[in-house]
Amino acid sequence: MKSAVSFFISFTLLFAVLTAGFNLACKKVSDTRISRRNIAVNRINSDITKISAETGASPDDIISEHKNEWQTLYGRYMPEDIFYIPADSAEGTFLTSADKNCAVCIIYDSGENIKGIAEYVYSSEVSDWLMLVGNIFLGAVYIITAGTLIYVYLAVIRPFRKFAEYPERLARLRNIQKLPESRSRSFGKYIWGMNMLSDVLASENRKIHMLEGERQKLVSTIAHGVKTPIANIKLYTEAVRSGLYSDGGITDDIAGKIDHNAARIEKLAAELLASSDASLDGFDTEMSRFNARELADIIYSEYHDRMEIKRIPFRVECTTDAVMESDKYALYRSVSQLLENAVKYGDGSGINVSIMRQDDVFCISVRDKGGLLPEKELPYVFRSYWRGSNASNTEGSGIGLYAVHETVKKLGGKVIARRLDEKNEMEFVIYIWN
Repeated sequence: MKSAVSFFISFTLLFAVLTAGFNLACKKVSDTRISRRNIAVNRINSDITKISAETGASPDDIISEHKNEWQTLYGRYMPEDIFYIPADSAEGTFLTSADKNCAVCIIYDSGENIKGIAEYVYSSEVSDWLMLVGNIFLGAVYIITAGTLIYVYLAVIRPFRKFAEYPERLARLRNIQKLPESRSRSFGKYIWGMNMLSDVLASENRKIHMLEGERQKLVSTIAHGVKTPIANIKLYTEAVRSGLYSDGGITDDIAGKIDHNAARIEKLAAELLASSDASLDGFDTEMSRFNARELADIIYSEYHDRMEIKRIPFRVECTTDAVMESDKYALYRSVSQLLENAVKYGDGSGINVSIMRQDDVFCISVRDKGGLLPEKELPYVFRSYWRGSNASNTEGSGIGLYAVHETVKKLGGKVIARRLDEKNEMEFVIYIWN
């Protein structure tokens, strides 16, 4: 906004300088012409006075006789008309004062007495009309250009600044608010296309999320399923070594092979379990320094309209201007997951997010009313595939809070869940140390 205002002020000043320069140039041309006209008038008046004094001829006759000569001599600076008024008939005659289109000069006789008055008349200055037309033209150009610039800024540049950030936000954030529909010729199709891309990415993300969940389930099932035969094989091996099956002819060599294979299966099971316990949302952290209010602004901007549509009272509060050093978008994704759970399991009577700083730790709290978990279930909420007793009739995979836990852990923080019985609220708090 400031850059746009600065540009408009610079543009206005440029036009003001251009207009002033044009007027000064016109005035200079006009002044030069008037100066040369005055020179011509003074010389013509001197000629009339001199000839009249020497010959006694009438100034009217002198004017008529020498007019062509003066025209050739002074060219475009020659007056269009020269009127002579004798002194004896000038009484009671009103003459205009000299200006740039008219000059009045006295003609003396040989005795230095006033013989009469000569009026030198010029046509109206072309430069006056040129200056007027030029100023009107420049004013019209300024109004049209300024109007066009304002329209371009309001209809194109300002919306584009908002839209320009959308692809990056779409790439970094999971749950992102769609762009408002618009009939703008400039951005209508762009908004429609970006919203379609948002839907496609959200759909693909859900599929990946689901497939990852299924993969983990498969890995976990195989890993836990293999543990029983492993235990049996090791048990049989130990029985052979102890001589329990000595009448079967099983030798120590066979027992060693069984033991070796059991060890391999055990190692495989351990790898599968490790893979199962890996974070669902594995990512490379992008640590940066940012004001805590920036995170609050992202949360508010992305969820305010959604909550209004769902008619859920929603409030985001940040009581600190301190600078955080963490992954802003990873934190947003974690808070987003908590908000999605609040919408899914809460009673819709209110969701509050607050960001505060206590000593050297930042606290991000998400509270929702209703849907309280039993106290005894709280220690298990961040386990993968675990679902609370309040989720039996709600769709879900039980890996959302697990993903939050793993993300916050990777950022060097922790997340807790607690009941606020006096307010009938569930609260999830993310702690990030700085």
